[in-house]
Amino acid sequence: MRLIFDVALNDLRILFKDRGIWINLVIIPIVIAVVVGYVNGAGNSGAPSSVALLIDVLDLDGSATSTQFLAAVRESNPNLVLCPVDQTEADICRLGEDQISPELIRQRLEDKVSLAFLEIPAGFGDSLNRGEDVTLIYRANENAVAPSYILQAVESAVTRYGGVQAAAQVGMQTADQIAFLQFSDDADREAFANTIRENADAIWATNPVSVTRVDAAAGESSGGGGGFAQSIPGIAAMYIMFAVLPVTPAFILERKNWTLQRLAMMPISRSQILGGKLLSRFVLGMIQYGILMGFGVFVLGVNFGSAPLALIAVTAAYIVCVTALALALTTVVTSNGQASGITLFLTLVLAPLGGAWWPLEVAPPLMQTIGHISPIAWFMDGHQQVIFYGGGFDAVVIPIVVLLAMAA
Repeated sequence: MRLIFDVALNDLRILFKDRGIWINLVIIPIVIAVVVGYVNGAGNSGAPSSVALLIDVLDLDGSATSTQFLAAVRESNPNLVLCPVDQTEADICRLGEDQISPELIRQRLEDKVSLAFLEIPAGFGDSLNRGEDVTLIYRANENAVAPSYILQAVESAVTRYGGVQAAAQVGMQTADQIAFLQFSDDADREAFANTIRENADAIWATNPVSVTRVDAAAGESSGGGGGFAQSIPGIAAMYIMFAVLPVTPAFILERKNWTLQRLAMMPISRSQILGGKLLSRFVLGMIQYGILMGFGVFVLGVNFGSAPLALIAVTAAYIVCVTALALALTTVVTSNGQASGITLFLTLVLAPLGGAWWPLEVAPPLMQTIGHISPIAWFMDGHQQVIFYGGGFDAVVIPIVVLLAMAA
């Protein structure tokens, strides 16, 4: 066993003699992991928090009800700027001296000055008070990313006002069925209906039913959530391949330089030589994993779940699998250039195929199945079970078994 460690230590000493290795081992993987993390949604909490979303409003009703409705729309998303209602001296609506008109609204949508348009028809308030159906006209610039937030705000206000009006209708129908409840005149009846609306609106404003979001990786919030929790292990898996697979061209180079043959002449078995060289790459892969995961925990503050030993076990099985793949390649390729090209090709194909760059769940079902040809897919499955679903060691047994089967 000591001879295996000696061979591994010698290989590691040669590898780390080149100071440039730290660029590929630390700097580049971290930069890529951070970039991919942000692409996958790290730091994104939903709608933009500081961007003004301009929405043109043509209020043809001008009633108190339409004003309250627009207030509800604005309340649903504080980033909305309703033009010209919210126009300021600083010209936040970018209207200049122009007045809102259908022609101007159409032009502003085409020029992407405003992101959406909402028209409130005449008689909006009266129709609602009578319990009649009302149609609002909504148009959006579909090429912009923000209209979804605007539409959500409008739909939220519509739902709220629909609920208020439904409460008023039910209340008035109930009042009409109560014999002793009499109204002195139409104004008294309308005042009663308005009281119901106000009470219903007040209750709605308190959010009587709320949704509490609990992330699967229970506990404190992670710095970037799913973005970094996906990108850190994903890029780690890819760069483990970059670290381990070069053992293939290294073997070929040692054959050409007769280093391997000289080593075979020494009083050491071939299994010990092979074991030592594969152990060195295994250790290098674990170092690569530790650097990226450590950066995620201590710098980005990512929560990787509560079962670190399960993650380490999956990683160990994965590195064994990649190391075995590298060994298998040495029996196929015949030149150093051939080996370098094949290892690079395999890494850049197996990484996205297995979900290293983005969650495999976003791919079509067929591609999810094909993706599990890649050992990275099983590596990511194990990490997702622990990180996103709070699993323990029992949740990673299948990925470990599959990875070891691939290695065999």
